[in-house]
Amino acid sequence: MEGTPFGRYQLIELLGRGGMGEVWRAHDTEIDRVVALKMLLPHFARDPDYETRFRREARAAARLDDPHIVPIYDVGEIDGRLYVTMRLINGTDLQTLINNGPLDPGRAVYIIAQIASALHTAHQAGLIHRDVKPSNILLAPNDFAYLIDFGIARATTDTALTSANTTIGTWAYMAPERFRTGESGPSSDIYALTCVLYQCLTGNLPFPGDTLEQVAVSHMMMPPPRPSQELATVPAAMDPVIATGLAKEPAQRFPTTVELAGAAHRALTYPSGPPGPSGPPGPDPAAPTQLWQQPPAPRKKRTGLILTALAAVVLLVAGGVVATAALTKDDAPTAAPTTTTSASVVPETPPFTGIYQAVFSAPTLIDGGPLDDAKPSTAMWAVRSACRPDGCVAIAERQSGDGGPPMAKLEFDRINDRWVAVALAAEKCHDIADEIWYVFTLRERPNGSLTGDYTGAAGNSCSGRSTLTFNRTTDVDVDTLPDPAELPPRVVSPAEALHGTYRSTRTFRNGVAPIQGDYTVKTDCLRTGDRCMSYFHKPEDFRPLLFTNGTWSLNSQSEGMCDGKVIKITATGQYPMPQPAQKPINLLLGHGNWEESAPCAMTSEFDETFTRTGD
Repeated sequence: MEGTPFGRYQLIELLGRGGMGEVWRAHDTEIDRVVALKMLLPHFARDPDYETRFRREARAAARLDDPHIVPIYDVGEIDGRLYVTMRLINGTDLQTLINNGPLDPGRAVYIIAQIASALHTAHQAGLIHRDVKPSNILLAPNDFAYLIDFGIARATTDTALTSANTTIGTWAYMAPERFRTGESGPSSDIYALTCVLYQCLTGNLPFPGDTLEQVAVSHMMMPPPRPSQELATVPAAMDPVIATGLAKEPAQRFPTTVELAGAAHRALTYPSGPPGPSGPPGPDPAAPTQLWQQPPAPRKKRTGLILTALAAVVLLVAGGVVATAALTKDDAPTAAPTTTTSASVVPETPPFTGIYQAVFSAPTLIDGGPLDDAKPSTAMWAVRSACRPDGCVAIAERQSGDGGPPMAKLEFDRINDRWVAVALAAEKCHDIADEIWYVFTLRERPNGSLTGDYTGAAGNSCSGRSTLTFNRTTDVDVDTLPDPAELPPRVVSPAEALHGTYRSTRTFRNGVAPIQGDYTVKTDCLRTGDRCMSYFHKPEDFRPLLFTNGTWSLNSQSEGMCDGKVIKITATGQYPMPQPAQKPINLLLGHGNWEESAPCAMTSEFDETFTRTGD
C-alpha cells in the first residue's frame, strides 16, 4: 500500500482539514491495518498547551467503553507533529447528511439516542466532550452512529486549556454559559446535542448567524425556536423537548443526555401533545429571555454619548475573541469538512411585523470616532406594522435586553424606503441633565432583516452612533400589541428642510477673529412635527440646534483646552426659521452668546450664518 511516509504510517488520502489539524486515511505498517490518523498542524504542535490537550484526547477516549465512541489506537509525535490514530469508519458524517435536507423525525431521534448514550458514558466517567456537532458524528451503514473527536474533551477536574484568542468548541452549538463565563459541564453537551437534534429535524441551525457576535447574542438571548413551526413534519410535541434542551440556564435543561433522548422518543410516540419530559420543565419558547442588567457606562469628557451597552454580550470565553470573526472555527472531522447554510426567515405581511432581535454594534461618535468602553449590545422587540393610505406605520415594544434607547416603546414611520423612529429620554451629558434624541433608521433586506443606523444626540453636544440589525426570529401575536393603524398621521415639520452640508461663519462682537467651519447636518423630528433636533457636526466640533415654535435654539456646555488647561465653554443662541420658507433651507441666520472660563475667560455676543453648500 503506497503513500507518503509518516513514521510507521503511510498517508494515503486526506479526509479532512480544520482549524487544528488534518485527518488522513493511513496504513499502519507495523500492525498492517488501515486507520484514521489525525495530526496537529505544525504551528499548533509547537504550543505546549495544545500538545497537552491533544495527548489528553487519547487518555480520555481510552477510558471510555461505549460502542458509539470511536476507539483510540495510538498517540505520539513524529517529526515534530503530534498525531493520534483511531478506527477508520467507512461512512459519512451527519453534517453531510443534513446538507441534503432535514431527516425524517424517527431517523433523527434514532441517531441522537446513540450519541446520547456515548455522551452519557463520558459524563459518568467525568468527561465533557465540549464540541458536539454534526461533523463529529459519523454514520456507518444502517445509521450506526459514532461520536468522534475527543481531542477537546476534558475531565471535570481538569483545568480548561485554551490559548490566547482561542475558544474551544464550535460557536453554533455552544451553550450560553460558555459565552458568558467559559465554564462548561455535562449540561453544555446536552445543550449542544439539542442543537444537533433541532438541525436534524429542520435542516437549519437553531440560532443562525454570519458573525460570532450574532451567534453569541442569539444563544444568550433568543427564545428557543419551535421545530414544528419550521417544518410541518415535526410533531408539536417536539417543541417543549427542544425548549428544555435549549434552556438558557443549565439547571433548567434535562439532567442527562439519555433523558433528552427519551423525551424526544416520547414526542414521536405521542405527537399530539407534550410528552412530559422527565427533566425539569423548559421555558416557553415564545417568552422573551431576561438578561442580566448592567448600569450604563459612565460618560467620558468629550467622548460623546454612549448608547447603552450590555457587557455580557461580548465577554466571550478565552478573552480576546473578536466579535466580528466569521463562523469558520472548526476542528478537523474524520470526514471531509462541509458548510451549512440555513434558510432566511421571511417576514409576514404587512412588513416589519414579528419578534425581532436588535443587534447594536459598539457605538462610536457620530463621525465614527472612538468611544471609551464602547461595547455591542442587544435587545428583543415585538413589532406590529400596518399600511394606510397616508403611509406605513409600526409600533415596537421591548421584550428583553437593554440595547438601544432606555424606553419600552417606539413608533416607526416608513419614510421613502426606510423605517424611522424618533424618541426622547432624559439622561446626563457632561454630568448635566439633558434630553437625548434617539433615532432609528432601518432599511428592509431581502432576507427579512432590517439594517441601518441608531444615533443618540443631546443638545449639550454629546453624541453617539451604532450600526444596527433587526433580525426577525418568529411571528408575534399582533393582538398583544397596540394597533399602529390608530396612530395619528405623521406631521412633516418645516425644520426638515435643514439638511445637507453647510458653511458656518461665526463673528464675535468683542473683536475676536471670526470662526469658519464646514458641517454636515441631519434633522430628525417627532411624529407630531412640533419639535426637532438639527445636529451640525464635523470631526472636531458639534452644533446641536433644537427646533420648536419656529426657532432653533443653541444651548450647549462643553470643555476645551486653553494654555494647557481645561476650560468650560457655554454657548447659547437663537436661529429663526427663514421667511418666506425655503426648501431646502439655503441660509440660516442666528445670534447668541459665548462664554469661556479662566484662564482664558471671555464673554462675547456673536452672529452666525449657515450657508448651504450641498446635499
